[in-house]
Amino acid sequence: MSRKLLWSLAFRQVWSNANSPVVRIVSLLSVAGIAIGVAALVVLQAFMGGFTSAISQGLSAVNPPLHVYAPGGETMDDFDLGMIREIADSIPGITGVTGILEKSAVVSGGQGTVSGAMVRGVGGGSDKVIIGGDLARILDSEAGDEIRIASSAGLEISGAGRVLVDTIAPVTVDSIADFGIAEYNKSLVIIPLASARTIFRAGSDLTAAGASLASGYDPVVTAELLDSALYEEFVQGGWPVYMSCIPFLAFHGNLFRALGLERAAMTIVLALITVVALLNLSSALAMIAMEHRRDTGVLRAIGLPDSGVFRVSVLRGLILGGTGAVSGLLVSIASVFLVNRLFPIKLDGSVYWVDTLPGVFPVAAAALVTLATVAVCVLVSLFPAASSLSFSPSEALRYE
Repeated sequence: MSRKLLWSLAFRQVWSNANSPVVRIVSLLSVAGIAIGVAALVVLQAFMGGFTSAISQGLSAVNPPLHVYAPGGETMDDFDLGMIREIADSIPGITGVTGILEKSAVVSGGQGTVSGAMVRGVGGGSDKVIIGGDLARILDSEAGDEIRIASSAGLEISGAGRVLVDTIAPVTVDSIADFGIAEYNKSLVIIPLASARTIFRAGSDLTAAGASLASGYDPVVTAELLDSALYEEFVQGGWPVYMSCIPFLAFHGNLFRALGLERAAMTIVLALITVVALLNLSSALAMIAMEHRRDTGVLRAIGLPDSGVFRVSVLRGLILGGTGAVSGLLVSIASVFLVNRLFPIKLDGSVYWVDTLPGVFPVAAAALVTLATVAVCVLVSLFPAASSLSFSPSEALRYE
């Protein structure tokens, strides 16, 4: 039996002008339902994935991917930093280790505006002072302006009960940055490590060490390797406790797990749209089979085998389901493109951390959803295909 003939018969029966208006409407509704279901699932994956990726990238852009902490929340010093660097040199993928001193402080601008801030001193030879864009607007400061940082490290209470703060350091803003996360834009101040130690009277103390990674390396796997190496070093030295290495994104693990759970729940809910469309498809295929009962009887009478009739019926479901799935895929591609380029979705950065909802088209997920939908449509068409063989050619042509 020629495949071209079977496809031709299936196309003619599905899109035949001889079909009643009801059959054509039901067929179009089934295709539209499948298209909406596929588009909804793919668009959901695109924007949920884009939202998660934007938060992850924003956090990773400001923070080193790996953090090393002293046991019990204690501070470390330059000697500890040197030891960490020696151990990190043996771990593949780690490109450098810098010291970090991060504490809260109060910053004030030239007009007397004051705001709380998280001051981060970073080593590695950087002498830049960088503040977030929102904090710059609060302080009414621009690049080149001077701001003052007040630390509670020098806080004293006078005999009259007044609070005296003598650690107030003026610094010049070198640049104003968009850190990608609203929380950082409102509060983060990055200064040289030496300046941070002076402001906080920290001597040689560090709150953590940050390790940078080469592209292509998994921070979780690399963190486990460095953590194991630190453990062995401290055990051999006879220490009862040891430093630990943690991937930075692990500090926000609850957030990403919650986003993953929400994504799964919404996927299940939107998948019900496709289920309803599949039920509608089954009805449409049954109506098409009844509509072309006489044609099927004629084909069987002139020698078309039962297997050919069955394959034509299955191809009808494949045509309708494939049309709906591909249409939904095209709609999802267009939706992601239009939102990213022409109609961006604005968010409240103070609530959602990012100002714009980005869409990242999920190629693998889109292919999986499309192929799975087409496969299920073929399965749904099996019952109407089998029912088309339940009557004999003579019965179909009896009253013709």
